[in-house]
Amino acid sequence: ARLRRELIAQLPQATLRSVVRQQLEAHLPVAGALTSPFISVVVCTRDRTDSLARCLDAVLAMSYPSFEVIVVDNAPTTTMTADCVARLRGASARAHDLLRHVHEPTPGLNWARNRGLQESRGEIIAYTDDDVRVDARWLHGLQRGFADASIELVTGLVVPAELETDAQVIFEDFYGGMGKGMQSGVLGSTETHAYTRLGAHHVGVGANLAFRRQWLHALGGFDTALDVGTASQGGGDIDIIFRSLAAGGAARYEPSALVHHHHRREMHALRRQLRDNGRAFGVYLLTRWSRQEERRLDVARYAFGTWLPWMVRRVTRRLLRREKLPIPLQLQEWLGAASAPWVWFITYRHDRDLRRTLSRSTAVVGN
Repeated sequence: ARLRRELIAQLPQATLRSVVRQQLEAHLPVAGALTSPFISVVVCTRDRTDSLARCLDAVLAMSYPSFEVIVVDNAPTTTMTADCVARLRGASARAHDLLRHVHEPTPGLNWARNRGLQESRGEIIAYTDDDVRVDARWLHGLQRGFADASIELVTGLVVPAELETDAQVIFEDFYGGMGKGMQSGVLGSTETHAYTRLGAHHVGVGANLAFRRQWLHALGGFDTALDVGTASQGGGDIDIIFRSLAAGGAARYEPSALVHHHHRREMHALRRQLRDNGRAFGVYLLTRWSRQEERRLDVARYAFGTWLPWMVRRVTRRLLRREKLPIPLQLQEWLGAASAPWVWFITYRHDRDLRRTLSRSTAVVGN
């Protein structure tokens, strides 16, 4: 395993991307003629223009014939994002036609995602993050995923854009990164078990997530109490995948829809990410419990019979194997999970109060 990590880390990034693409193409079945639905690509961002510019360069280089790009500027503190989009739009006629800048004043990733949904024109809404570099044929992969009219949700493969620091290697190798493998698969509308729905994180992540527009509208969009910008600091993608499955929507994992994610480079950022992951998943399970979308007994069994034992086994294996991972790092998910009950209460109370404030403000403006 150590040799594999060292070899991968030494591969030039262009070579690594080429190897991944070749492996994907080797697994693809022969496909007939596919229609090309209009796709709205939504990139939500907040004051991260360096990574945003890199992301948009890759998005604009895609070869798909029919798409638009909506950059949702979430509660910005400067005009840097708007300026970045304006520069790109002014650089070429193609960028001018494809790119749109949208302002969402309410802070929170899911507020931004919902604004992207409202502003979109596409039959398909494809979400990615500003720290992602999409593959040139990313949208072709999503097109393949939605070729079956019964599919409402498609996720794709997320691989590391680089493995240059210890934090990046640890996240990818010891914690599994964000990838879900090279094998495509479908979760049908009638065949999902409660545990499969509750384990929605195995289906995909928000960095590579697409819906049929009408279906996402029918679900009510993303839960604004969750994810970055709230006390939960995550869980919005898992929540919407769960709700899609629970509502009977078939989901497809399509690895040919490929993106490259820039993992956290610094160890302190990785510690924070792992803590946020534990907290967010705990909040997500408490939300399922409170809303009784699954039997409370099933939620409790999943939490205490699957999730928590899984974290115990993972820490125990690392300790027994004497892997050189700092104990504080290994305990971050536990620390996050322990805070979940209090954070769940805070994040939903804040969301309720925020919505009341926004409603009153809208009423005043209307008068």
